[in-house]
Amino acid sequence: MNNSYENEKYLSKKETLIYGIANGGQVFGYSLVTSYLMYFYLNVFSIDAKIISAVFLIGGIWDVINNPLIGTVIDRKNNTESKLTSIIKRFTPFQCIVTLMIFMGPLFIRDRSDKSPEKIIYLLITYFLWEFFYSVTDVSFGGLIAILSPNPKERQKAISVSNICCQLAASLVVVTVPFMLDLSKIGKSNISIGTVFMIMGFLAATIGVGLFSLSGYFVKERIYQTKPKQSSKELFYGILHNKPLILLLISNFITSFTGIGEAFSTYYYLDVLGYASLSVIAAAPAFILSLFSYSFIGFFKKMFNNKQLFIISNLSVAAVQLVLFLIGLKNYSDLKIMLPSIIVCNCLIALFASVLNTIPTEMLTEATDYAEWKTGLRMEGIAFSLKISAVKVYGTTAQGIAAFLLSIIGYTSAVSGHTVIQTDSVQQKIWIVFSLIPVIIRILSIVPVLFYSIVNEERNTMLEELKKQRGGL
Repeated sequence: MNNSYENEKYLSKKETLIYGIANGGQVFGYSLVTSYLMYFYLNVFSIDAKIISAVFLIGGIWDVINNPLIGTVIDRKNNTESKLTSIIKRFTPFQCIVTLMIFMGPLFIRDRSDKSPEKIIYLLITYFLWEFFYSVTDVSFGGLIAILSPNPKERQKAISVSNICCQLAASLVVVTVPFMLDLSKIGKSNISIGTVFMIMGFLAATIGVGLFSLSGYFVKERIYQTKPKQSSKELFYGILHNKPLILLLISNFITSFTGIGEAFSTYYYLDVLGYASLSVIAAAPAFILSLFSYSFIGFFKKMFNNKQLFIISNLSVAAVQLVLFLIGLKNYSDLKIMLPSIIVCNCLIALFASVLNTIPTEMLTEATDYAEWKTGLRMEGIAFSLKISAVKVYGTTAQGIAAFLLSIIGYTSAVSGHTVIQTDSVQQKIWIVFSLIPVIIRILSIVPVLFYSIVNEERNTMLEELKKQRGGL
């Protein structure tokens, strides 16, 4: 059975590109926060690691509650004109202001105590405001991919373009920040670590959020719920009886804990190998290869369905990362061994970048279509809010756990902006957390997807019947 949606065109190249650029702008700021906010709070704002850990853990727990609430509010009222884009237009200015304020803390509060009440209050206010405004806009933007086109091929293309833009935006952060930190560390510039983060915060707030806001003005919503209003009870019922969605959300939640290892990457390159900018050298070849990997996805999909691609890719990546972990057990601080090993590992993982970045989102759009097919209700707001809750675990709870682990393993924070040489024992523990946790998480994330059912004949039947139910767009 052929899905006739795949023979129709809805998205223009311009709209697809704007959607991607908007996501790239959003990821620029998010990458700065998720990759370096803990480092900023610890070594620039000089706040105790355990306090940071508690704040991030509370933030992660709150996200699990807050994001679905936002998604429910969005889905209860269905505006056929601009259910999601109007929210993006309304809230991005606030997101801009709060993003800037986060990194200006050291300008306003100069107390050096790591338990200063003023600093803690400032952190709580700015961080949780950022969390709120980011969540509102992110949930809205996340749901767009499910309703900007009913054509699965166009969705996949939009996701791929979006992922490429996201990788380019994130690379600007992971390239610029380490080099600026190293220049500050060795005294080759007059820029302090605090100034580095102020500059990056300003760029994230203005350029990043500015590009993100374009999605509110130039992206069109094409699938909508004809029912004027859906009750919370109906939406809750729809979620409980959407097994594919629940399985994907569990998998996403498990995957989010790879953020613990990611959070330790800064400490590994800076405190074990000696220079934060080595992360750029280690990632550069893989980054280029990952961009080309999107040209392979059509070939992969001819041989495997989405479920098979997800499982094969994650198992392959876990195997590569396990080999790297074993290599580093005794050589973790040997630059001549570890840098080439990490480069090779990253390049092998990059071959699966298109699948790992595209397929999970595509499967989630199928799960939102499944809800409409089975219940007649659209619930992209709730579906993607729950997915985003998992992503936030990556950026908040995972960082909170990472901050707690740093305090447990005996990590010593920077003194007056100058890094401290860590002991051999601490360096080895940094390596173990950085390299082994992602292996375990990858394997665990596969388990729920083993029971995912929207493949082959069931998927085709769903899309054909949905077209009849909608009666045109």
